[in-house]
Amino acid sequence: MKYYTTLFLAFFSCSLFAQESDNLSTPNTTFKFGGYVKADFLFTNFHNGELPRTSPMRDIHFPAQIPVGEEDSFKDTDFHVKESRFNFDVKTTKLGKEIHGFLELDFMLSGQGNENVSNSYAPRLRHFYFEWDRMLFGQTWTNFMVVVIPNDLDFSGAPEGIVFVRQPQIRYKYKTWSFSIENPNTTITTNDVTNIATANSYIPDITAKKKFPLKKGFVSVAGIVRTLFSSQPEDYKSFGFGITSGGLIKVGEKGDDFRFMATYGNGLGRYIALGFLSAGYDNDTSLENISSINGYVAYNHYWSKVLSSSFNVSGLTSDNPSNINPQANKVAYSASVNLKYEPIKEMLLGIEFNYGYRELVDNTSGAFSRIQLAARYKFGYHNSETSEKYIK
Repeated sequence: MKYYTTLFLAFFSCSLFAQESDNLSTPNTTFKFGGYVKADFLFTNFHNGELPRTSPMRDIHFPAQIPVGEEDSFKDTDFHVKESRFNFDVKTTKLGKEIHGFLELDFMLSGQGNENVSNSYAPRLRHFYFEWDRMLFGQTWTNFMVVVIPNDLDFSGAPEGIVFVRQPQIRYKYKTWSFSIENPNTTITTNDVTNIATANSYIPDITAKKKFPLKKGFVSVAGIVRTLFSSQPEDYKSFGFGITSGGLIKVGEKGDDFRFMATYGNGLGRYIALGFLSAGYDNDTSLENISSINGYVAYNHYWSKVLSSSFNVSGLTSDNPSNINPQANKVAYSASVNLKYEPIKEMLLGIEFNYGYRELVDNTSGAFSRIQLAARYKFGYHNSETSEKYIK
């Protein structure tokens, strides 16, 4: 009950802000609220074993959760609306500079709630930040991420091939450059294959990114350096780094586009493939980083003004030290194709087929295949008559 109370108070505060905007800001303050309702219907065949009821793999493609090893298949059906979201955006001018604030919530990966009776799930914080002039403070996508994801029905969209992290940070932007210091956190796979997050990560992760605008799209290149820490069984420290590039290129006149991303690094861990890799212990004598390369390619094609499809392939491979735990993750890949019908820009109906594969260091493997149906309705309002009414 307290979660709904919190959510109601947040929405109520937003409405008060709108009513009192003349007192709180200059006349050029604008705000918009919106989001979407999305219902997902998933029919999955796990080819190598059963999945726990609480696994995020039941709701989205989550590579590290694909069951491996067993010979028996397991079929599962899941309906949910957890990807549905609400956002609030406000802009004004103070001290001669524009201030922009943004809040977004959804219900994915919620540890609160179940499917027994009411399917009640707690709101989850996605983004909450503000920008003033060239500075950004708060939680949003890592600056190391090139924010371009395949236009899939699945929430994660080619997860093996992407950089995907949201976290608190301080970011500075200058023209097509951006630099940040971000929240550090080291995840480690112990020798009993338990993933732990260490408590003594005290040096922030540092990133830099450059965007290259093109006539029909863009390409970005980003880099990161980070220090990984461990306090078990002793105090260990290692250095990690990575470079990534991605972009979107428009093709033809119908709205088609080509999207891609490629990343190489050592010790990237949680930054890639939804935390598929972690650092590991080399016979309990040192903290070992894992080198990796991953990426995806995707193409979005319009068959007509209201009918489109996206196709993508995605993969990751890693070079694990010889003494690392043999049950640690090593390889993952996937492919998907869909058909989407959009009779109006606010509504989408679609069907998607997704196949994914996971392999461990000891060559144990597993796979899944999934058919996903989805229905989505976007909503939004902007208080400026010169702006679009609906939020994209």
